[in-house]
Amino acid sequence: MGLRNRSSFLDKKCFFVTTSCYKHLKLLESDSCKLIIANSLNFVTLKYKISILGYVIMPNHFHVLFHFNDENKLSDTMRDLKKFCAFEIRKYLEYNKSPLLNLIRVENDKQVFKIWEDRFDDVWIGSKELLEIKLEYIHQNPLQSHWNFNEYPEDYKYSSAAFYLGNLENAINITDYRDIFD
Repeated sequence: MGLRNRSSFLDKKCFFVTTSCYKHLKLLESDSCKLIIANSLNFVTLKYKISILGYVIMPNHFHVLFHFNDENKLSDTMRDLKKFCAFEIRKYLEYNKSPLLNLIRVENDKQVFKIWEDRFDDVWIGSKELLEIKLEYIHQNPLQSHWNFNEYPEDYKYSSAAFYLGNLENAINITDYRDIFD
């Protein structure tokens, strides 16, 4: 469950964050859409001085472990990330004439298409032990029975699992959590 009183956590540095696609639709199923998320995560890490300690991008949601190296701007980070990704994913779906466009069309004054659920969930990570639990959860996500994408976590391309086994080639710039949590 997300931190609804985020102002109480402004002095905290590390968070496990989850955000989901509108109606849990598989809007991120294509590699192109996953790369939009990856590139955007890399951008916000530079803009807000964040280290990404782990992540997984699934077809209808993503999880990320953020560590704010400077000021905690979690709400700003997620606003910017979701806004930019929504624009780019919508463009991709339009360009490819995706039937998903009909499912994300909304009738209101503020927007025509909806890519994300309105909120995101976040959990403050206050210990190395909790971080390792969340990292394991992230890395096991593609192996869950309803996904069953791979046999081993490190084989899933849009995850930090391979990084932690020594494969430094990754779509997202990862910081080893052991460099921060000792």
